[in-house]
Amino acid sequence: MTMLQPAWVLNRKAYGDSGLLIELLTAESGRCSAVVRGAHRRKQGGSLAALLQPFSPLLITLVGRGELRTLRAAESPRPSYVLRGDALMSGLYVNELVNRVVPRFDPYPDVFISYGESVEALSNGPSETILRRFELTLLSELGYRIDWFCDCEGDEIQPECAYRFEVGCGFCPVLAAEKAGAMGPVITGAQVTAVADWLAVGLVAPTLDWTPIKQITRAALNQLTAGRTLHSREIYRQLKKT
Repeated sequence: MTMLQPAWVLNRKAYGDSGLLIELLTAESGRCSAVVRGAHRRKQGGSLAALLQPFSPLLITLVGRGELRTLRAAESPRPSYVLRGDALMSGLYVNELVNRVVPRFDPYPDVFISYGESVEALSNGPSETILRRFELTLLSELGYRIDWFCDCEGDEIQPECAYRFEVGCGFCPVLAAEKAGAMGPVITGAQVTAVADWLAVGLVAPTLDWTPIKQITRAALNQLTAGRTLHSREIYRQLKKT
């Protein structure tokens, strides 16, 4: 008997007369695509199309072994999370990021858990720290872990020092005279250690300037996106200009 597995819809589009083609992040099958036949047909309890929405926790059954699976059944264990305004744009960014960089058919349990926690947290409003934690989890699970405890030479991060982040190297010490001309995000050692503590044990984000942390995660993520701009990020920039 085929068992239900937890899943989230990342995006969807029409397929044929009444079907859908959906991109999923699942607990057991990883990221995958699936066809939903007859999604818009009315059934007892409503149509599948109404159920298969982004930010709605699902339990699904997939069949097939090829690149394109078929969704056999779906149900929702709880109501959808409602994201609005900046929180919605953040959610769309997370969805696009997962869809762009997570390999197909490889389960990443920590990414799946972090994704669900991020969606739930965003339903309470936008937050830079939610995005940073998810980005750092994603980087770590995909093999791009940032060492927040030691610099590029293996020495312990010193709170009173400044560091330049270099992709592939980590945090490189920066002399005071070099700060203005440093290539790459510059961050204080105190900020680095605060992020390290937050990631290790803290549930409440520390109060600090998150701009350099955002620059660091974006620089690291460029490795995964091959430098291509995410559509959701560009849309958000354009909306902020209007």
